[in-house]
Amino acid sequence: MRYFIMLVMLLLSLILPGTVFYFWSWGGIKPDLIMLFTIYMALHHRPMIGAFWGLGAGILEDLYLGRHFGMYSLTLTGVALLSSWLAQRWYRENFALTTLLVFLVTFMGQTLIAFLSLGVGVQWTMSDALRLAMGVSLYNAILVPISYPWIHRSFLKGWLRYRPKYER
Repeated sequence: MRYFIMLVMLLLSLILPGTVFYFWSWGGIKPDLIMLFTIYMALHHRPMIGAFWGLGAGILEDLYLGRHFGMYSLTLTGVALLSSWLAQRWYRENFALTTLLVFLVTFMGQTLIAFLSLGVGVQWTMSDALRLAMGVSLYNAILVPISYPWIHRSFLKGWLRYRPKYER
């Protein structure tokens, strides 16, 4: 049941930005829910497991978008590793620190996506890339107080809690 719920969350974070958040965009900027999902998975798993979640989510997003295969795989794997590294040093029970962590990691991930996009020939100015990275980072950080307490509580006591085989 745990993995089914995580898969549903992954699919929803892939579909919602093009549907619901299309109407809630600010100047064309929508949240990157796949990146937010990857950060949450990395915060609640060991670094290598989080990296595999990032790689899997990145491959799924690469297949879904159909452009420049590998760009999101590389980016989300890096985001998961950075999130895991920061989570080992920060207190993840503090929602203000988690919001700051999400903002910083999303900014780094969006900056990497912008540089990779520039490398494949997308014609962006640096101000456009910075505006996009800052906007998506801010939007993801705003979603943390709404979504993270529910997710964190579910990882500790709810449906997403890991149960060893003998406990099932």
